[in-house]
Amino acid sequence: MSKFLRHSLAFAGAIGLALMATTSAQAGARDRVVSVQGVHGHGYLAGRKLSRNPGETQVRRSLQTQSGHGVATTRDTTYGDGVVSSSASRIYNNGATASRSGSVVVGEGTVSGQRTRTGVAGNTQSAWDTVYRTDDGYGRTRGVETSSGRSVTAERDVSVTDGSVVVGTQVTTGAGGTASRVRTFDRNQ
Repeated sequence: MSKFLRHSLAFAGAIGLALMATTSAQAGARDRVVSVQGVHGHGYLAGRKLSRNPGETQVRRSLQTQSGHGVATTRDTTYGDGVVSSSASRIYNNGATASRSGSVVVGEGTVSGQRTRTGVAGNTQSAWDTVYRTDDGYGRTRGVETSSGRSVTAERDVSVTDGSVVVGTQVTTGAGGTASRVRTFDRNQ
């Protein structure tokens, strides 16, 4: 390993330790910096910062190798009043990015969630799912949609009576295709 690179890694580690010392006094903050050097000159520098506050958690990570590969990730989570939301992103040394986000909401008789993911090529995929109570059972609606135009939605209705359970399902595609089925189960068996 060259003298310049060795000093650069040491300097970066010192900066990381200084940041740890100045931010560890914050409520719920934790920081870590790791420098690894292999016997054949391979090594990496990694860091992580974790911050927890009421209703919020933040995580920052970074990794840089001597061969020039690196990635920085962030993850934020907020929660409160029956809602949990999270988002995460990843940035590579070559400028490529990827991200995802999602949330879960708990309401009166319903639970719903949604998530979205974006890949390094810019392609996206979104999904959602909702479960809700009905007068005689429960229902569920969920679906997936992609940036290429494909989508599918599925619905299910479950009705419970004293003697049977009726389950009805229907699937609809973005191209207009549909399929449905109704099944009845005897509760007395």
